[in-house]
Amino acid sequence: MKIKKVYVLLCSICMTVISCVKDVDFDQREDIVFTPVYEVDFIYSRLATSQFIDSGIDPAFVVPEVIKDDISDFNFLGENFPVNDLERLELTFEFTNTIVRDLGFDFGFLNNSGQRIGPLYSMIANSGKGAGIDPVVTTKVIVLDKTTINTLRDATKLFSSIKVQNVNSDLQGVLELRSKGAYFFKYKL
Repeated sequence: MKIKKVYVLLCSICMTVISCVKDVDFDQREDIVFTPVYEVDFIYSRLATSQFIDSGIDPAFVVPEVIKDDISDFNFLGENFPVNDLERLELTFEFTNTIVRDLGFDFGFLNNSGQRIGPLYSMIANSGKGAGIDPVVTTKVIVLDKTTINTLRDATKLFSSIKVQNVNSDLQGVLELRSKGAYFFKYKL
């Protein structure tokens, strides 16, 4: 009885394997491509007007332009990052603004020597409607192609700046920036 069960089980397995392999063209294995997408946080910043103007200053005094700069260590692609398989990188920026001003945002990449490599990216966060009112949301997507990605291989730092014009102590609100990077890979067998 036990031998019969084992025999039936082996026959079933053989039939399954043979039936699954019968119409498979193994020459097509070279056409198999894996295309995973990995998403990571990129830049986050929250800037309140109190961080760049003193509320005790006379509101009649207007500062023509205020710039908040930041440089941070940022190994863009890492030493062991599979750049050759990276097809493109999409950076999505979402600005949530209640400050009643358009704000300029610039960012770029630096190498170990502090020299900018690759392009400078600029965008505008649309003016908000004021503190305590629903924020205005601005979204921008930047796509980096293979050529740009190869240019940025040596990036080790990220620099960014936020610019606001015509600032006085009556200006109130918050700018919040959230961004993410979506890495699109293409692996061939």
